[in-house]
Amino acid sequence: MAVNVIFAVYGALRDGNSDKTEAADVTRALQKALDNTVGEVVQINNANMGGDPASGVVKHFGAIVDVNGRRRAFACQEGQTIDFT
Repeated sequence: MAVNVIFAVYGALRDGNSDKTEAADVTRALQKALDNTVGEVVQINNANMGGDPASGVVKHFGAIVDVNGRRRAFACQEGQTIDFT
């Protein structure tokens, strides 16, 4: 299956304040996780996303991914698993 990450972000808005955005571009980290995983199923966590961009805060994840030529959006909370197929 061809899965190509267009863009992915992982992080949080500390205290709900948009002035304190703590997020990271995890496009490469997600592509690496997908390339090294059988079945395109990835748990979204600090280890797989290359670190903790917002320590002490529950993080969220969002991505635009090309799956077999079709663009799809994915989102979840830290610790959840996504099947990118």
